[in-house]
Amino acid sequence: MDEYPIELKEVVQFHGHFCPGVAIGYRVALLARKELGLRRSEDEELVAIVENDSCAVDAIQYINGATFGKGNLIFKDHGLHAYTFIRRNSGNQIRIELKAEIFEDTSENRQKILQKLRDEVPLTDAEKVFIQQSRKTILKKILEIPDSELFDVKKVKVKIPEKARIFNSVKCVKCGLMVMEPRARVFNREFYCIPCWKNELERKMLK
Repeated sequence: MDEYPIELKEVVQFHGHFCPGVAIGYRVALLARKELGLRRSEDEELVAIVENDSCAVDAIQYINGATFGKGNLIFKDHGLHAYTFIRRNSGNQIRIELKAEIFEDTSENRQKILQKLRDEVPLTDAEKVFIQQSRKTILKKILEIPDSELFDVKKVKVKIPEKARIFNSVKCVKCGLMVMEPRARVFNREFYCIPCWKNELERKMLK
């Protein structure tokens, strides 16, 4: 890691390990910052809409300051390496999409090893060395390839999400925990949290 920029090292430390997903998120975050003239968002000046829950999102949280806690990180479960960034003050918006070619390593040996990893089958020492070298090659490509070859950047116009709101809490009649009022469910005129509400419905249906 010594040869990498300090900011990338900080992202890796925040995430916990270095992988292609983190490298992609790092490049996305830097490109968004450059395209929109961003600084790290202290509050909700920036909104990021991410269409996957991969390692890449941690880099966007760390560099761009879009987080679930602040309400300016929105997750859409599409399984796509696509990231929309919105500046509230200007309304400027871009969508950054990963070009699929980056992962087009179809060598039979690598695919067999990856399948073993998915199946949780132990690798041989030779396979471990091979997959480590393959990962290094992919990381190097992700970090060095020009933005224009790695991503498609599109100007978009999506509805700007409302700012995060603070809601009252109510107590779940079943478990006694406090639940955000808009997430509470009412059953027999009593408040339930979602898990208890589902359990109560299942119990009633089984009677």
